[in-house]
Amino acid sequence: MSGSIFRRPRITLVLLILVSVSMISVTYKRVPPFVNSARGYVRDLVTPIRQGVTAVFNPVYNVVSGAFNYSNLKSQNLKLEQEIAALKGGALSNAYAQSELATLSKELHITYLKGIATTTAQVISYTPSNLQVSIEVDKGKSSGVQVGNPVVTGLGLVGRVIQVANFSSTVLLITDPNFAAGVRFTKASGVGLAVGEGNSNPLNVQLVDPGTVLSKGEVVYTSGLSGEIYPAGIPVGKVVAAYTPPGGLQEQVTLKPLAPVGNLQFVDVLKWLPPKP
Repeated sequence: MSGSIFRRPRITLVLLILVSVSMISVTYKRVPPFVNSARGYVRDLVTPIRQGVTAVFNPVYNVVSGAFNYSNLKSQNLKLEQEIAALKGGALSNAYAQSELATLSKELHITYLKGIATTTAQVISYTPSNLQVSIEVDKGKSSGVQVGNPVVTGLGLVGRVIQVANFSSTVLLITDPNFAAGVRFTKASGVGLAVGEGNSNPLNVQLVDPGTVLSKGEVVYTSGLSGEIYPAGIPVGKVVAAYTPPGGLQEQVTLKPLAPVGNLQFVDVLKWLPPKP
């Protein structure tokens, strides 16, 4: 009995829906008045039911659709973020490469040497101390580097090779107290001996005749005289100060190195050795 009670509303609802469909499909042309009245009755009965079904299922549809759309949007956002990161990384890498190229071109654009073979080396470490001011480079015997080879950049003299391994070398910098090189001046006649005064200190030029007229900023070059350990014509530094002290037997001259010996990335090792006596 109870089952029939629950089934009747369902049967009635089905019949009403079928009737409504049939009546709606009937053309309005020549329709008897009672049919129009029946249509209105059925429409009034079915509309609340349809609205209830829509109200129940629309939120479910929206939730499901939103979940799929959110997942899709999240995936697209992640992809876009990855593409943006890749573009930024590419831009940074390109900027770094351009910076490295500019540094390399500046340091290795050598115009003052002709006819001397070179090998380019990268600085891998600095060893500045009270005992020795030097750098390690990534080229050695396997690249033809020898003890005594001068080391330069496009700006000027850096030092000379003092130790060689198969794949690396030690370069004594011109600021080391044990460094010494014969030099000549651009304008004034005469020569002198440039010596290192320690890390970050200017070079001191000794044995310059008193009264030698030197201009501040004047460039000093290696002399290349007989017995010198550097070929002639390598820029060494610019004159910072020059004066004759009272009663002095020589001119007091200081130089600022042209090559940035405290901040080197690449150098050129000259495959050159002084002539044997």
